[in-house]
Amino acid sequence: REHGVFLHRELRIRLAQRVLELESLPYRLGERSGIRDVIEWYTGFVHLLEDSPVPHTDEQDEDFTHLLSKIFEEHSEVIQAMAFGVQDLIAEMQEDYSLVQAEVDGILRRFFTARIGMRFLLQHHIESFRNRDGHSGILQIACDPEVIAQKAAKDSSMLCRAHLGQAPHIAIHHTNPGTFTYVPMHLHYMLTEVFKNSCRAVVERHADGFDDPLPFVHCHIVHGYEDVTIRISDEGGGIARAALPNIWKFMYTTSKKTPWSGRRDDFRTKPGDSACNPLQRPKQGGVLAGFGVGLTLSRLYAQYFGGDLKIMSLDGFGTDVYLHLNRLGTACEDLPQGVLYSPSMRDSSALEEVPQEQLLIS
Repeated sequence: REHGVFLHRELRIRLAQRVLELESLPYRLGERSGIRDVIEWYTGFVHLLEDSPVPHTDEQDEDFTHLLSKIFEEHSEVIQAMAFGVQDLIAEMQEDYSLVQAEVDGILRRFFTARIGMRFLLQHHIESFRNRDGHSGILQIACDPEVIAQKAAKDSSMLCRAHLGQAPHIAIHHTNPGTFTYVPMHLHYMLTEVFKNSCRAVVERHADGFDDPLPFVHCHIVHGYEDVTIRISDEGGGIARAALPNIWKFMYTTSKKTPWSGRRDDFRTKPGDSACNPLQRPKQGGVLAGFGVGLTLSRLYAQYFGGDLKIMSLDGFGTDVYLHLNRLGTACEDLPQGVLYSPSMRDSSALEEVPQEQLLIS
């Protein structure tokens, strides 16, 4: 119940901070369709929590957990909604968007990193209530990266085959096999995003029709002293050196077909529709590429627990992606300074010495 009491206060603070942050965004972003929806959703979540009693009894704790499950499900379309608001700005500014892109990307990184923290707290409490064997909340005590990689490879191959007619084989190589404590759904999302990119690049470079002989995508998993490192190597032609800085920009994609095409007039977001959102239930026949958020979000998920995602390209041959995963226990909720300081001037930490103008959030 102590965790429930903590969350009852902490989530209201974090949600309110995000609302104030979104309302104060430049370029009328807070007024644009999609981002405006997120503000309304988050404001509604704050009101739900305000109306909910602090869970001091077992019955109240159970009711509170059900409320968090509702919020978690209705929290699922936020990425798509935020991205749509930015797409609206891009359509308005056209070529001039490049002048403000760095600022907008910084805003999105800050927001999504804070969102990762909120969703972790939500699901950790929900899963703790279920008390699954081998887990501590959302954390799997003995997470086997090979098992997660195999599932991500299968999902990515099926998606690639559905969109492009074929897919390269993804070979998993697990050096000194072992397990570590991690969040399996985070790892699955990150690997799926990288595998999707590799599969698409290989098919587009080497395939002429159907059932062509395609070079394998190789996934090497190595357990080090500090990290578990996963290297994904493909022969998809690589990335030109001049284009490498672009891969970490939100809304950047090399896909010729983008899911945003033709969606500006028919975009409708609604809470609880988790089909197109990372870390939610993917619908059959989902999107292979084109949203322009997958790699950047994957790096934020890796960095959240002290890891990182790096890309090395051999232009004209292929790409190596290095996913570094911190062994949990040494770096939890690794939030950058840009996320630690909240514009709402509300303090959710136990720290006493905090600058008057910049108050630290947890």
